[in-house]
Order: sequence, then C-alpha cells, then structure tokens
Amino acid sequence: MDLGIKGKKVIVTAASKGIGLAIAKRFLEEGAKVIISSHEESNLIKAYNKLREIYGDNVSYIKADLTNPQEVKYLVHEGYRKLGGLEVLAYVTGSPKPGNLFSLTDRDWIDAFNLLLLSAVIAVREAGQLMQSGGRIILSTSTTLRQPIDNLDLSNVVRLSLAGLIKVASRELGPKGILVNGIMPGWTKTERLLQIVRDRAMRDSKSEEEVLKAIVADVPLGRAGEPEEIANVVIFLASNLATYVNGTLIPVDGGSIKGVF
Repeated sequence: MDLGIKGKKVIVTAASKGIGLAIAKRFLEEGAKVIISSHEESNLIKAYNKLREIYGDNVSYIKADLTNPQEVKYLVHEGYRKLGGLEVLAYVTGSPKPGNLFSLTDRDWIDAFNLLLLSAVIAVREAGQLMQSGGRIILSTSTTLRQPIDNLDLSNVVRLSLAGLIKVASRELGPKGILVNGIMPGWTKTERLLQIVRDRAMRDSKSEEEVLKAIVADVPLGRAGEPEEIANVVIFLASNLATYVNGTLIPVDGGSIKGVF
C-alpha cells in the first residue's frame, strides 16, 4: 500500500537510538528523505553511518541540543534548507532523570521544562511557519501524560503540558492544512526502560528480572513494546491514511493506561 510518504522531507529528533532511530528507519523504508538529529554526536554519527549504508543520500544529520533554544531553531531552519522544504517533523526527546518531589532539585525541574516543553514549543512554532498545507507535526510524549508513574515526577508533570501544546497548535495550524498530533508510548525496550529497571532494583533490593516482570505485569499484553511498534503509529499519522486526524494523542502502550478518558 502506498502511504504517500515516499519523497517526503522529514526531520526526526533524538534519532541516534531508541524510538527516534526506529522512527527514522521507518520513514526511510517508506522512501522519505530524512534528517536525524541528536545532541550526542558520536552516537548520531554511528546511527547516520549505519543508515547511510542502507538508504544512501536519503539520510543526513544535524547535531542539536534540544535544551538549547537557539539550537532547536537552527535544527528546524537548517533542516528545511538542506531538505529543500519540510513536510514532517517527528519530535522525540530524551527522558528527564527519575526522581520524586523531594529528591529533585530546582535545576532538575528547569532542565526538564527546557527539554520537554520549551523545545517542543519552539520546534512546533518554527516548523509551523515553514510548512505548507499537508505538513505533519507529531510529538512523542509518554503515557505519564495520562497515568503518572512513581518516581518519574518530571515526566509526570512537565509532559502534561504537551497535551495543551498539541491542542493549541492543531487549532492554530489546522487552517493552514498542517496536522498536529501526538503519541504516548508506554513501556518500550529502550535504554530508558533499562535505567528505570536498574534504579528500581537497587532501590527495592530486587533483581532486575523481578523488577521488569513487575513492570510488564501491568501491561495487558504482558510485555514491553518494541521501538518499531511505536514508529509504525508515527508513520500512520504522517501518511495519507490520517488526513482527518488532528489534535489527538494516541496511546501506544499495549493497553496499560487504565483510565477510560
């Protein structure tokens, strides 16, 4: 099936590994022209080299730190210049540090705000100014937006603001023909999950195997998701199958969110 993605000009952030890298791969598989970005230059170059071996000139990269507003602006505008346009922004970020209300510092909260919210506001604004009708902006958030997870207070609190950003942007950019949506990945096999497992194992004096088993016990499917399963939903939102989907957040969590709304 032709999803209408071949030849699309795409920027994917936090794409040196994990969910971001999986999203970039899926766009490349569909024939898009993709710029990957990350602040970790060594990992970014490794990812770029591996992708280039398979997809050739359809992939390029730009180093950018999403906690730096000027670098976020540079990424969007330089990506637009290098691609000769911008049709899809798949906006993924790293995760803030674990911690609770009493262990996290003021600096931790400011850093999380810059990483998760301010960077997204800037990226959506800049991309929205450059995109033409048919553009897609897709923000990757987390199920913590709907269902808080113990000891992930930064994610629980700050990511909630992204729901407001998606709604506001979808209404303001919709008249231009630009669709803005979000996804909420649940437990996914990434370095972030491994970090959480290690932290909980140390805190609770349990084995990592016991902790992981307890985590996925809350997922009706009984397992963590694969990054590629998250990427497939992003591809759907960027495709010609989702032309009337705007301002929504889609859980990709194996059914772990217990709330109805």
